[in-house]
Amino acid sequence: MIARSILTAGFMALGVCGAVAAQTTGDPRGFRIKQPEADHRDVTEATPPELTMMRTARCIVDDQVEDVEAYLRTVPGSTQEDTAFAKFERKLNRCMPEMDMSSVGNMQRARGTITMRFEHAALRGALAENVLHQNDVELELGRMARGDDGMYVAEKFHGERSGDPSRVFALGFAGCVMGHNADAIPMLLETEPASAEEKSLIGAMAPSFGQCVVEGQTLRLTAPKLRTQIAEAVYYALHDSENSEAAE
Repeated sequence: MIARSILTAGFMALGVCGAVAAQTTGDPRGFRIKQPEADHRDVTEATPPELTMMRTARCIVDDQVEDVEAYLRTVPGSTQEDTAFAKFERKLNRCMPEMDMSSVGNMQRARGTITMRFEHAALRGALAENVLHQNDVELELGRMARGDDGMYVAEKFHGERSGDPSRVFALGFAGCVMGHNADAIPMLLETEPASAEEKSLIGAMAPSFGQCVVEGQTLRLTAPKLRTQIAEAVYYALHDSENSEAAE
């Protein structure tokens, strides 16, 4: 199934992952992520944009978690995605420190004392991760350990495939990486975005990358970008049966 492919990444030569503790539950095969305590307004120009995004997403989820979950239920790249985003766009504007939104669409731009540029794909991952925090969702390793089958976790959750090939490839790759590295996912989602610990944990997953790309696929990744895509795939993996029941 896997043929010769191109994978360009900025983290292929990383060291062994550092020790990051996830909070264990009564089930030795499940974990819960500790809720981050940093204030979303505690941001400076030196703050990595990925960390700003994560804190902004937390602010949105704290206030409009139901609207966020409705957004996550839309098919990536669909018109419904834009419609669902509009439900909390104003809150996003308020949550960004000293920023104003300009333009609506797949690519958003926020301008103010800090400038941040992001796509729906990055926003979805940050929101998905914060919903897992907010709802104290148990990260069941059995539901994340899907191997190559993780490539289809987004399609199984939504009941259809995105019409945007780039989103299909990105989520397929992230889901597959999740499926081959389930034990490491709780530790990854405990790290601070754009940190050395995040980069190290993603680097330790690199041996599985070759199993997760398909013929003709080109991926240009950074550790923070893959982390948000994995977080989105994790959300789908842990909620796919619930979404199927809701659709019936």
